[in-house]
Amino acid sequence: MLKFTLKRLLILILILNTAVLGFPSFVPASPIDTQTVIQMDERLAHIDRIRAAMAREDVRDTMIGMGVDPAEAELRVDALTLDELVMLERQIERLPAGGVLEVLGVVLVVLIVLEVLGVTNIFTHL
Repeated sequence: MLKFTLKRLLILILILNTAVLGFPSFVPASPIDTQTVIQMDERLAHIDRIRAAMAREDVRDTMIGMGVDPAEAELRVDALTLDELVMLERQIERLPAGGVLEVLGVVLVVLIVLEVLGVTNIFTHL
């Protein structure tokens, strides 16, 4: 009797499994237009150029001296919108080659703006 019930249970599980596998899974997706792909590429290019400026040893030392964690600053750069990235990059490009303090000032201003807007909470940890 137990063998027969176990056999029926196994058959029922296999039937249900086969029935469920027969249904396609639905994933909501939409195509990405060309403009979105271009904007994503532009955003990544801006982030790479800003990170290259922030990766300089003197910039990192000054950031640490001002109490800003370079890794945290990089995360904040990732959170910026495309317009904010363009603005930050333009300010960095206008600075002279030795303008380390100006770069840090710009990064600090961006961090303060993000803090005021409520996007980050970096200064509450200090």
